[in-house]
Amino acid sequence: MTVPSETQRHDDQPDLQLALAQNREAPSLARAAIAGFSEDREMDAATLATLTLLVSEVVTNAVIHPNLESPGDIQLSARIVGGMIRVEVTDEGSGFTPQPRDPTQSDRGYGLYLLEQQATNWGVEQQTGNTVWFELVV
Repeated sequence: MTVPSETQRHDDQPDLQLALAQNREAPSLARAAIAGFSEDREMDAATLATLTLLVSEVVTNAVIHPNLESPGDIQLSARIVGGMIRVEVTDEGSGFTPQPRDPTQSDRGYGLYLLEQQATNWGVEQQTGNTVWFELVV
């Protein structure tokens, strides 16, 4: 794991960058990092709770779902621009096409469903690995 670094923001550089090992500790480390990142910013408790939940869900998906022979790395980045926070989580998997949640599967499939319900915008990109991103109004 790399220690999160807050940097002077440039137009294309995130305010938070964190490299995580693809293991079961990654979601809790990501939650702690996003909470620390949000600490000195004007963010109400409900928004922080939603942000933390969505980060946890997306990082959990990046741990569980990539089709890799051995664990890889997960990159978490966040930036706030113009009253909006954008979070990106990238894993080394080959990607996927988002599908609607299957209501017959009551014990799984909530991560993207929560993104759909709570995020202002979200999407999936496959370039170098697989990136799930979302935005919230802060």
